[in-house]
Order: sequence, then structure tokens, then C-alpha cells
Amino acid sequence: TVLGHAALYLNARIPEINSVCVSDMEELKDFREIIDENTGEVLFLEDKRAPDFNGDRYTMEYQGIDPDRRGPFPAGVGGLRPGGSMINPA
Repeated sequence: TVLGHAALYLNARIPEINSVCVSDMEELKDFREIIDENTGEVLFLEDKRAPDFNGDRYTMEYQGIDPDRRGPFPAGVGGLRPGGSMINPA
């Protein structure tokens, strides 16, 4: 999840952070289950992630790329990095 990636990022950059606490563990989940009150059956999943700003989330997920892990400059690709290319299609 995005919050999990944020916690890893902060821990790597600021090692003094010992723990990150949330008030409800449901906040860490990307989806919320909408359950039928009568049968207890899951009707559908509500996506709690941020809106897709450029419309490529579905395409990236279809290609097996995690859109929440990408950034403007993903590590190890592009530019003059070893094995990199100036073009990053993701």
C-alpha cells in the first residue's frame, strides 16, 4: 500500500523513526469490502486509493507494474544510470 511504502521511505531517510502507528488497521488497506447486511456476502470492493491522475493505473496493473511504487525518477532506470535508458515507458 502507499502508506506502507511511505513508512519504508521515511524509515530509510529518517532512522530515528521507530514506529508508525495508525488509529485503525483498516486505514492500511487499499480496498474496503462492501458487505450485504442480510447475507454477509461481499457485494463489491471499494477502491480507497487516490484517484488516477493520468489514467494509466489500470494499464500499469495489467502490465504487472505497481503504480504506487513508481515515481518521477524510479531508482536504477533512465538517464546515465547503469543499464538505464533515457526513455522510461512506465
